[in-house]
Amino acid sequence: MNFSEIPENPFIFLSWVTAMGLLISLSEATIKIKLEKRNNYRKRIKLIESLYPKKLA
Repeated sequence: MNFSEIPENPFIFLSWVTAMGLLISLSEATIKIKLEKRNNYRKRIKLIESLYPKKLA
């Protein structure tokens, strides 16, 4: 494919731009959700460790 030329039909170009934007947006949302889950898990572990210390003496 020759990407040096913009297609004559602007609908095709706008479709590609929209598809790429959607892909980027979905990737960003997936990464944010995974990071949020990991952070919540770490906070929960830290809270449990503070409630039940390993050494009582």
